Amino acid sequence: MESTTRSMDRNIDRLSQGAHSAVDRAASAASSVSDRVSQKGEELMEMKDNWVEGAAEYVREHPIAALGIAAAAGYLFSVISRWR
Repeated sequence: MESTTRSMDRNIDRLSQGAHSAVDRAASAASSVSDRVSQKGEELMEMKDNWVEGAAEYVREHPIAALGIAAAAGYLFSVISRWR
């Protein structure tokens, strides 16, 4: 009986260690993915800032052309939204 109990305890310990190892690997993978997503998010925010800055500069340098582009975009948007 004691032998069976020790055997069961060893099996439980092995299963516990295996589960702990699996949880550690999953946590490590999740942390790695989180770091990559965070880095990509920062890159996208920088890209957005660059686009906004470029657009503002274009509008300052070419105000009439910017108004024409805005009017054309608004017209196209209204045509597309009426078409549906």
